[in-house]
Amino acid sequence: MVDGTVPSPALQRLWFALERSGWAFLTVVPAHPGAPALEAAMAILEAGAPYVATQKIHLEDATDISPAEAPRRVLALRERVARGERVVAVIDSVLTRPASLPLALAADGVLLCVTLGETDFGAARKTLEFIGSERFVGSVTFPRLKKKGRASSSRKKKP
Repeated sequence: MVDGTVPSPALQRLWFALERSGWAFLTVVPAHPGAPALEAAMAILEAGAPYVATQKIHLEDATDISPAEAPRRVLALRERVARGERVVAVIDSVLTRPASLPLALAADGVLLCVTLGETDFGAARKTLEFIGSERFVGSVTFPRLKKKGRASSSRKKKP
């Protein structure tokens, strides 16, 4: 945080809860397609900024990863960790994009991102099963996103 503001107490608690796991490579996975995993990852970086000023934390947006790209991306992220950086990687739901699994399995820990009122228990359970429940260091919850109304421009009047 360049401007010197302090993250919210909730974000600070999240940071210190994650610190207990001793991670250098963390993957944030949505419990269902569309959960705000990128927002969760950015919150982690915001929360940690005041505490790791001397260590770089790299945010890796690995959404839309292909099966061929996954092994190369894992190697690149492990190289960053070997250089002393920390990595927070955001992946797609493993339910809809199984190519994301290698990043979750290569990480020191996985953070589950849940949207209240949208994530169904079955999707979260399957995500835990696919990755392995022992790999998870915690979860974050977000409120349900409000649905936007239809834009008036979406319907064209017939001449």
